[in-house]
Amino acid sequence: MSEPLQQLSDDLCRGLSGWKLQPDKHALERLGSGLLEIDLLNKTCRFEHDYVPRLAIIDALDLELRRFLEGDGVGPEGIRSAVMEIRLTIEEREDQKDKSVMWFGENDGFVGCEMEIQCTVSMDDKSSESEHTVYVEWPRETNVRL
Repeated sequence: MSEPLQQLSDDLCRGLSGWKLQPDKHALERLGSGLLEIDLLNKTCRFEHDYVPRLAIIDALDLELRRFLEGDGVGPEGIRSAVMEIRLTIEEREDQKDKSVMWFGENDGFVGCEMEIQCTVSMDDKSSESEHTVYVEWPRETNVRL
């Protein structure tokens, strides 16, 4: 079970930084730099230890967790905790840094977000931890300034 648990932890880490994060980009922009904690079992988010509105990415991550539980025959009671800690570093930029993504239309600069992600998934007798660092950016929301 240890290897599949490690794979789950890795997948959750990488899933946070993919296209599924798009609905939350402006929420992250408004939060700013700091520590974001996501508790997947309780479906809660905290930023700098204060509860904040739930991010949409939780639904995608929860689906990944459910697939694991169904695929490996582990009931929901088998997972004791699934927690992600994300150190966000948010910066405003006039120009786009990541040229691999093309944004169309007019924009008022860009927001860059470096995420240092740590995911820990625990069962009664096992625990697995993964780390992943990623940089994403998007056009700045015109009515929000950091």
